Amino acid sequence: MRRLLGVPDLDMPANQGGAAQPGDAQGPVFEEPWQAHAFAIVMKLYHEGHYTWPDWDDYLGHEIQSPDHFPNLPEGTAPKPEPSVADRANYNQFLAACEADGARYYHHWLAGLEKMLHVKGLVSQDELAHRMAAIAKVEADGPRFHAGERVRALDVELQGHSHLPSYIRGTTGVVESDRGVHVFPVSHGHGHSHGRADALQHVYTVRFQATDIWGAGADPRHSLNFSLWDYQLEMV
Repeated sequence: MRRLLGVPDLDMPANQGGAAQPGDAQGPVFEEPWQAHAFAIVMKLYHEGHYTWPDWDDYLGHEIQSPDHFPNLPEGTAPKPEPSVADRANYNQFLAACEADGARYYHHWLAGLEKMLHVKGLVSQDELAHRMAAIAKVEADGPRFHAGERVRALDVELQGHSHLPSYIRGTTGVVESDRGVHVFPVSHGHGHSHGRADALQHVYTVRFQATDIWGAGADPRHSLNFSLWDYQLEMV
């Protein structure tokens, strides 16, 4: 018989433990991108054989039934319970809100994943803390370029994983959008991204007119969009 994590037999609010789940109300399963990412990581590592599904089930179940895992929500963010419910020693507003609509279900999913990765030796708590700090720094600094600004692709020979086509080097284009912060492949691939903000960069969609790339003989109605890293661009 497999050894289960110790989970106390709690007297939970209505809808014991697991409560409502995303999609129960016929809405989207993932309300935000991070929820889909957390789900995908769990499934990917499971299919790669890093743990069994009963292992994961134990960790997720433990988080769902741990009333003190999250701090209580601010006043008014969860329905006020009956006095007899609020008097329970293990009552928690956060869990009560989860019971109501499943809106925080993936917070449990993410918490269980973080603990399991640490226990399995896949990602330590220190590594996770360094990574979160690096991401927070890049997000706080914000993007260097914004939609509508004119930028120029660097006219240099880049080494490694550049993905900067030679025919747009030195060409001026317009930023269409900031695609967010991503792990720079070269740093990540060589194992040097641990806790480093410079291993994380914004990626931008940049539009180049065909005439700017190939000259006056190109059709002026045509343009090309490229996804380019921050370091590949300079302001015009």
